[in-house]
Amino acid sequence: MSEVMAPPVAVSQATFSPKIDPLCTTTGQVIYDELNPWQQKELSKKELTDWLEQNGHFKEAWKITACGHSFVKLMCPNGHEKYTKIHCDKEHCPTCGQKGSRLHKKRVTRATDRLIWTPLLGYLVFTLPEEVSRSKPDLDTLKHLSKKAWDITKQYFKTPGGVIRTHLMGEQLGKFHMHINVLFPILKADGRGVVDPKVLESVRADWTAFVNGFFDLKCETTNVHYKFATTDRQIIHKIKYVFRPIVGAFQFKTLCDDDRHYVLSLTGWHNTRWFGKLANCQYKAFLLEKGIEPNERENKDPYMSRSCPCCGGRFRFQEIVHKDDLPTTQLRWVDADTLVDFSIHSFLKEISP
Repeated sequence: MSEVMAPPVAVSQATFSPKIDPLCTTTGQVIYDELNPWQQKELSKKELTDWLEQNGHFKEAWKITACGHSFVKLMCPNGHEKYTKIHCDKEHCPTCGQKGSRLHKKRVTRATDRLIWTPLLGYLVFTLPEEVSRSKPDLDTLKHLSKKAWDITKQYFKTPGGVIRTHLMGEQLGKFHMHINVLFPILKADGRGVVDPKVLESVRADWTAFVNGFFDLKCETTNVHYKFATTDRQIIHKIKYVFRPIVGAFQFKTLCDDDRHYVLSLTGWHNTRWFGKLANCQYKAFLLEKGIEPNERENKDPYMSRSCPCCGGRFRFQEIVHKDDLPTTQLRWVDADTLVDFSIHSFLKEISP
């Protein structure tokens, strides 16, 4: 008896898509998400963008979806090329909201250029009462709080300038714990950052009086914390901590919907604010007078530098290129966010220690 052959099964053309789903590749086939950082990040991004779209934040969702998918092509007058990855720069993005992300690195590099020269770096933290954190202060209030924190710092410490950055959350997840961080150079001949306890008591008293008056509260005292750094390593550690994402992707995930909407309402908030001689309009002249290059680290960063390392020519914008259209055979990676041509790559390799 002849064997009966099953009729051929009709398969739609869509079944054989030429595009490969990255989650179906060997790299993507990991049982536990935490064992595959790429898969974990993509799933986290999908969860976040789904929530944003469901709550009407379509533009925000699009920016996070497109994060890292395109590059800016730059070229110097002598034809040397550089491609820099475009990020959304949203702190609740699973890519940009990580410590050590390109957004974090940019802030740390720029802040280090302005602060690393100081023999002592002071660090003050002005904590807001829980009632204020729960009230979700608007942008004008946050700006006013930063200004007052700087006025108090300037009054009690001999500093030519400083930077203020507000953190919305502390170590505890799922709730706001707002506190204002201040970093400032201390120019003291004795090389010590020790402060008389009476000075700190005055700082705390002034901050408490302001908070009570501004928010109509009756706090007996508020928490004001002071430390200082004396070595480059300690200074950089403080800078990295203060300039970390204030509400990263994981922290954002732990918040309730109302708190998430509040974070999104702060779009356009200039959270990092420089004061005194270190303000944006003054710091270059101030540092040059001291014989300090104002943008030394920024100019050495392959991603951030505006000048070609080979010839010194200024990079100019050419076009936006999708990652799938990059001429990868003609380029080399310098870091996770920067591609350069062979000439620049060879030059950087030669001068690297």
